[in-house]
Amino acid sequence: MVSLLCLSAATFFVYLFWQDLNAFTVRSDKSEIGIISFKHNVAQRKFDDRVVWERISTGTKLYYGDTIRTADLAEAILTLSDGTVLNLGENTMIQVGSNSSGGLQISISGGDLQIDSTTALSSLELKLDDGSLVNVDAGSSLATKTDSETGVHNVEVKSGTAQITTESGETASLSYGESVNVEKGKEIQKNAIAMIYPPKELKLLNTKGSYVPVSFEWKTSGGEAVVLETSYSRDFTKIVSSKEIANSSTAEVRVENGVIFWRAYPSSDKNSSVSGKLVVESLDPIEGISPAASSSFKYRNSLPKIPFRWSGNEYAERYRLLVSSSPDMKSVVLDSEITGNFTAVNELDEGTYWWQVTPFYSVNKLGYVGASEISSFTVLHSSDIRRPELSVPADNAQIVYRDMVSANFIWKSELKDSTYELLIAKDYDFDNVVYTAKTSETRFSKDFDQNELYDGTYYWKVLRTSSEPDDKNPESEIRSFRVVRYVPQDNKLLYPLENTMIEGGNVSGTAFMWKLSDEFSSKSLPAVLQISSTPNFTKIQVEKTTMASLVDNLSLSSGNYWWRVGVRDENGGISGFTPSRMFTVLSELTPPEILNPAQNQELMIYNFAPVSISWKQVEDAEYYSLKIKKSDGQIVKQADSITDTSAQYVLEEGSYICSVQAIASSTRISAPSERNFSVRAPSAILAQSPADGTRIAGLTALRNPVIFTWLSGKDKVKEYQFVLSKLQKDGSSKVVESIRTSRTTLPLNRLTDGSYSWKVVASTAGGIPLDSQTMNFIIEETPNLTPAVLESPAQNLVMDGSYFRQHRSIDFTWKEVPGATSYTFALYKIDSDGRQKLVYSKKNIKSCEQRLDDLSILDVGNFEWTVTPFSYAKDGYLEQQGRAAGHRFKIDFASPTRVENVQPGKMYGN
Repeated sequence: MVSLLCLSAATFFVYLFWQDLNAFTVRSDKSEIGIISFKHNVAQRKFDDRVVWERISTGTKLYYGDTIRTADLAEAILTLSDGTVLNLGENTMIQVGSNSSGGLQISISGGDLQIDSTTALSSLELKLDDGSLVNVDAGSSLATKTDSETGVHNVEVKSGTAQITTESGETASLSYGESVNVEKGKEIQKNAIAMIYPPKELKLLNTKGSYVPVSFEWKTSGGEAVVLETSYSRDFTKIVSSKEIANSSTAEVRVENGVIFWRAYPSSDKNSSVSGKLVVESLDPIEGISPAASSSFKYRNSLPKIPFRWSGNEYAERYRLLVSSSPDMKSVVLDSEITGNFTAVNELDEGTYWWQVTPFYSVNKLGYVGASEISSFTVLHSSDIRRPELSVPADNAQIVYRDMVSANFIWKSELKDSTYELLIAKDYDFDNVVYTAKTSETRFSKDFDQNELYDGTYYWKVLRTSSEPDDKNPESEIRSFRVVRYVPQDNKLLYPLENTMIEGGNVSGTAFMWKLSDEFSSKSLPAVLQISSTPNFTKIQVEKTTMASLVDNLSLSSGNYWWRVGVRDENGGISGFTPSRMFTVLSELTPPEILNPAQNQELMIYNFAPVSISWKQVEDAEYYSLKIKKSDGQIVKQADSITDTSAQYVLEEGSYICSVQAIASSTRISAPSERNFSVRAPSAILAQSPADGTRIAGLTALRNPVIFTWLSGKDKVKEYQFVLSKLQKDGSSKVVESIRTSRTTLPLNRLTDGSYSWKVVASTAGGIPLDSQTMNFIIEETPNLTPAVLESPAQNLVMDGSYFRQHRSIDFTWKEVPGATSYTFALYKIDSDGRQKLVYSKKNIKSCEQRLDDLSILDVGNFEWTVTPFSYAKDGYLEQQGRAAGHRFKIDFASPTRVENVQPGKMYGN
């Protein structure tokens, strides 16, 4: 009885503590300006005229002067009366007040704040902790974030306009898509890129269990291409994705559950980057609990009260309960919005129904998503009237009396306008009825004289009389009770109870309590507590004499013990021993032996792979408590009721402390076992040269090998696969080299002009990819040699008879072309229709002249001669050539104008 009383009192005070912890103050002396419309984890509020912080919950009212702050991994959304929405990230503190002109002023001290005034009709003022003021125009929205290390404030206008004024008086006007950094004592610095969406800290709720698409939108000052990268680490040592976007200010990235970091920067300036963090939380589906599938509810006259209960969700703002008379949920009979995860309905008539509940998420403006499965239940109408149900006294109850027997009889009945007859008998068949009473109530009380109900066992029942013809069962069940005269008590043990288990570490805090009989209490004799390790008390471990009714602060080793209490009389003897009780002192639970990870182990994760924590099973442990903390003590993962000996969690890169405790009961808990470990992503290969964006002169690439170099990370590999691809004319990429090597350098000879990409592929022994980032480079087009400068014959020279009388051959000459190693000479005859016919050619001419001795190949007409320069490597590889240079000349023998008569003289024949 005492244990039950203590348990009830403890439960009551726990309830009061919970009420006090979650209560929030409502004030009538201040004007309400908004509410907390969403809260996750710990958020607190302090009034301006008080010093105590109180926890707040969703629905808490806000007043002028309130200071709101969020803790680690917490966030809160404040919706003001004018429609302005304030979104506080973790570790953010703001105060809501008014400025000198009576307008709304939000003062922020560190953290991350997003202001959405797109539906507001008036502007508001944002005061930064360095004294700067930002006036946010009505219909605008912006975000501000303070760098915890440098103290620099970043302000970005997401829509509309804003004006910023520093404490020194410097001002700047910001419009949509503009971003500035504000540092106390420094000038306002405009950023080259502003991220419109997402904000720098964004939590996404994933209700589908797959990749979540995230839309990125930005604005740059020069409209140039932007590089968007994501990484699992804050320092971007491991790039998950990288894309360069030109001619667009939007992009979409698909992310998985967990934490991923992003940054964006103009392609020409990597140092002008903006960055942020995405946290994707996977939401468990809502599950209906009650009514259970295919359950039924019966009623006779009044419709039954049907309880609806479902698994809640910490991010859900409210729930929509649908009840339909058809399984497709189209014949809706009840459509209700509930803020909790329980409600009761008493308006459903006989029939079969289907029900479904859908959570509403204001986070990310998801709305109603993630409906529970549809479940059915039945409401049945029954004409049967149940018989009266007996309540008090319980069956086999005991009524103890001193002078009078005070008895209370209570029962239940479906029928209201009825009379009842209570019968009490000495036998089960009610042949010996000792008392009867009639009443119109469903209870009866009476103080019986001890001669009416003397000590013994009795039976009772109730007979109902009503006008209902369908009342077929007017008689209740039969119960028994015992009447017992009070006897002055003997010495009595109270606590610990028989066979109590006490954790070894809690023995000193266990109070051994008893109650002495009236006889001994009246004599004020001291009590004697004896604790023995044997049931016959031959080996007494503890003997305490005290005037109190309890003894504590004892020390006992583990094992079984028996205890009893007696009274020491005037002569020093001990009498009146109580019957003994046994209790067990349990050995302290052994701290779990952590198997994985090993002490100071560095764990490598890939593609959101979870980290596995495992430990040895502890005898007697019912479950285990696990905590994972960062090196600064911040708890990142916690589970208090793990029944298995392992757990898995996705962790960011960093150093951690893992602690595991074994728990057998609320008081029997082992000391924690701890392990230090660290988590990192795979150490990818670092591609070095040619660096990304490198341009190599075409002639250099032909005459000198291109040296590819890379560095291996912490994770060594035996063999690398070098992959070189070239961009084709159709836009596709073709692998032109794939080479396996164990070295970290690779020379390639005579790469021709074009756009290339290269990377190094490798993996750990376990198959985890360590691939390098893809690097792009360009080999520029090889320039042509300059055309040869032709000297002789001169352009358009006419070669007639006088020319050939002086020249028995034609010498063709030209100037040396820089870089040329040989020339090709060609001579063409030009026909009357303009076509050319090759009449002579010679290749691989080393000098800058060519002589034509055989003039017989020439004829009267127009000719063109050309010289083409070439540059060959020593092995004969053609590296360069020039455009052919040409001159024309004409061979012309004019006919005689008159014929001269020449005296031939005397002919030989004469």
